[in-house]
Amino acid sequence: MSAPGNTSLPPRRGTGRLTGWLPLAVLGGCCLLLGAVLTASPFRSLTVLVWLVAAGAIVTGLGELARDRAGHRRPASAAVGGLFVVAGVVAALYPGLTVGALAILIGLALLVGGLIRTVSGIRPSAPGRGGSEPRLLSMAAGVTNMLAGALAVSWPAVTVLVLAIVFGVRTMLFGFTLIARARNLRRGVSGRSPRLRPRWVRAVGAAAALAVALAAAGISVAVHRAAPPATGAFYAPVTPLPAQPPGTVLRTEVIDGFHSGATAYRVLYLSTGFDGKPAAVSGLVVIPDAEPANGGRKIVAFTHGTVGVASNCSPSAQGAAATALMEGLDQFLAAGYVVAATDYQGLGTAGPHPYLVGTAEGRNELDIVRAARNIAETKAGKDFAVWGHSQGGHAAIFTAQLAASYAPELHLVGVAAGAPVPNLIDLFKVNIDTTIGKVLISMALQSWSEVYSDARLSQIVTPAARPLVRKVATYCFYGESQILATVPATILLGYTFLSNPPWDTEPWKTIVDTNTPTGNGIDAPILITQGAADPIVAPGVSQAFAEKLCAAGMTVEFKLYPGVAHVDAGFRAATDVAAWIADRFAGRAAGSTCA
Repeated sequence: MSAPGNTSLPPRRGTGRLTGWLPLAVLGGCCLLLGAVLTASPFRSLTVLVWLVAAGAIVTGLGELARDRAGHRRPASAAVGGLFVVAGVVAALYPGLTVGALAILIGLALLVGGLIRTVSGIRPSAPGRGGSEPRLLSMAAGVTNMLAGALAVSWPAVTVLVLAIVFGVRTMLFGFTLIARARNLRRGVSGRSPRLRPRWVRAVGAAAALAVALAAAGISVAVHRAAPPATGAFYAPVTPLPAQPPGTVLRTEVIDGFHSGATAYRVLYLSTGFDGKPAAVSGLVVIPDAEPANGGRKIVAFTHGTVGVASNCSPSAQGAAATALMEGLDQFLAAGYVVAATDYQGLGTAGPHPYLVGTAEGRNELDIVRAARNIAETKAGKDFAVWGHSQGGHAAIFTAQLAASYAPELHLVGVAAGAPVPNLIDLFKVNIDTTIGKVLISMALQSWSEVYSDARLSQIVTPAARPLVRKVATYCFYGESQILATVPATILLGYTFLSNPPWDTEPWKTIVDTNTPTGNGIDAPILITQGAADPIVAPGVSQAFAEKLCAAGMTVEFKLYPGVAHVDAGFRAATDVAAWIADRFAGRAAGSTCA
């Protein structure tokens, strides 16, 4: 008999019957199994992923409901349990859900369920109700679920990670909780005192889960803030485009503090787009302050390397920071040359950007050379040389291939191409298993799916990988934070990516072949530079390309830099390139490494 004033709670329902602990144990075991499968092997197929997540949501919901019935009734558990059951049933009834839609569904369940738990923790418990969780722990669990839900809904790059791993781990942990609860109830049925977990254990677990959720949210915010802002009004389309020839200047704007001893203009000009129609393209024209020599200034047509494929990735929009991308800029300005550098179509101006689409790259660069000549301050003549590294090397070769036919009024004296991506099939095959390779390939595939009307990601990319490919295409390559932002998606692409190789699947095979440079039509000397330690563009591929050009009767010099990797090779070669271009402008005979 209780002493007067005893405030002990009424006995828990279910503790005297076997049915009180058995459902919890079974559901806990199911949660453990489903969570383990989701976490360990989530990417076997989209259909399996949907069914596993649906089953996990249903079992989690039933576990919440069973936990509610095994102790004092808690409206929060009942509400959260019902919510997860509904979400799981909806996912099961619509197995054709995309990964993105599934993430939103589960994310919303986590958000609303977390809100319910948080409110439940804030509200004081009714007298005599008790409850198995202290209010602070309930609030921590609610906030953790809300953060996980927000992550699932707002970070498409890790959609699959949230579904398969975060939700899988959560399901496993919930299974442990149910089994521990069942064990306590079972001990009560057998007459032994229930062994409840010390409060500090639960507190540490809740704090750890909350810390992980906060860290994930922090990373998400950092990733979202890493991308450069949208380009400004300067890049807005001119409508309608004037009926003027390519190279017509539409707008100019001086960039303050771009380079000492030079004036830099941000330029919007007319060019020919990837579809053969007139297009507005942006770029940079940099003019040395020194007076030009007799005959006007020479022009270096600079083609930049990969910075991304989203419109906000344009070099000209970065202001003075763009100088860090322009290998050899100091040497060219010191020599008195005008530097004309296209952003390429779709970078700065509205997309899509035809990434590694050679004809578009070449036209865009030739037209900014024309635009530079149309700016009176350049006092530029018709002689020009072209130089670029990586994507810029690819663009440099295509610029030279098109020069005689597309811009016959200009005089190309030489083309310098660093790691010029001379074989796109080899580029894909060599890089398909590397992190940076997955980024570059994703950018190419997403770009081509927008540029070519008959090319669809569904032809070559797995369903689970398609949203990841699209997300990678929204990132830029300015600074470490932006590069690191691509890592989550590329890690997931290591589990699932291509369903069919693009080099064997039409129309992708034809696209690859069309945009592989040949050197045909180049009637000027060629310099090819290559880092010997380049893991992205294999040195042997560039050397084979140089040998092919030699066999076609061209004047080619191949220069290999021992121990130099891909990113550094353009800067390492810049001094040699500047000297080589100076010789071309001076009319000196070009050397050759052809056998």
